[in-house]
Amino acid sequence: MVLADKLASVVSGVLILMMLAAAGCQGQRAETPATRVGAADGAAPEALPSVSRASSPRSEGGTPSTREAPHSVAPDEGKSVPAKVSKAELSGPAVELALKFVPGQAATYRLTTESYKSVEWKGAQAAKPPQFTDGRTGSLVELTFEQRVQQVQDDGNAVLEITIRGVKEVIESVNKVVLDFDSARPTDSENPLAALVGKSYRVKMSPQGQVLEISNVEPARKALQGILPGHRVAAKLLADEEIRNRHEIVALSALKDRQVRPGQTWSSIKTFSFDDLGAKTYERVYTLKQVQQNKDRQAIVEMKAIPSAAQAEQWRKQQTVNPFAGLSDNTDNYEGRLVLDLDRGQVREYVEEMQNEWVIADPGSMQAGQPTAIKMAARRLHRLERME
Repeated sequence: MVLADKLASVVSGVLILMMLAAAGCQGQRAETPATRVGAADGAAPEALPSVSRASSPRSEGGTPSTREAPHSVAPDEGKSVPAKVSKAELSGPAVELALKFVPGQAATYRLTTESYKSVEWKGAQAAKPPQFTDGRTGSLVELTFEQRVQQVQDDGNAVLEITIRGVKEVIESVNKVVLDFDSARPTDSENPLAALVGKSYRVKMSPQGQVLEISNVEPARKALQGILPGHRVAAKLLADEEIRNRHEIVALSALKDRQVRPGQTWSSIKTFSFDDLGAKTYERVYTLKQVQQNKDRQAIVEMKAIPSAAQAEQWRKQQTVNPFAGLSDNTDNYEGRLVLDLDRGQVREYVEEMQNEWVIADPGSMQAGQPTAIKMAARRLHRLERME
């Protein structure tokens, strides 16, 4: 059997997994509760800081090289890692990067998350196996909510009342839209998801952006019980993990000290799982780029992720359990941005976007002069923005 047929068999299995996950394909993540990302792991994002794609080149024998990964860290998932910066690189006075809570304070946010996987045949159509199907599977969720401070405790933590104001969700399964819901659309008023609007729950949040407790969500869950697909999607949106990811701000929770000067960096570890293509671990390096003075003071934090030291060990293990891990050329791009209103102590924008592509070529086709390959891609987007 030629390699193309083997690859097609693997891809068929991947597509089946993608179809099964279509009812809520948000992607697998591995993070410790102390620093889980608001995946929070979302309309089209504003232009992010330009970052060139970092490839994972293969060394001889097909083993991905991790020699170029700087700032190696221990593979402790979700653990913040202090970065070394010389005093000469720091500029300007320190500012406090933290949330501020005032009883009765209210703000409206929109969270957009995307999670997609795709597969595409590259090369002569005549060589394309009959069982191979190009396609994209995943989901886009846009959730608008009001956040109101109910109580501020002596330790600075606050109890926030969260009320859902609007929901949009689109789910695709191998290029076919299986769900298209918009709570603002009158024709969607009978969909079980429409009942989410107006529902509330509470979270206890720290100034560091960590969700410490989730409460008062059971009434909403009971009101949305049912057997229809819309009921299942609504239940997922009210799951503790989804709520935690929705509200946590890992760019703040990874900090060891709230007082930060422009040029200072800090980091945390995050792992993504890509099913048959294995997992990838990144060190997300955050840098306070500048403090702007417009109508209010804003701290601009940029994030650029690099493969962590754990990546080499992951790839070594994957060679044993996944023969295709060493056959693929991988490129990735993972970056983000936080804009913090320093006067109000509120997030104006928080976005993290990850893209990965794998190209698995058939060596036999290269020798024959008619190269064929399979390209797989994965994208995760988390965008939180305060509505003015």
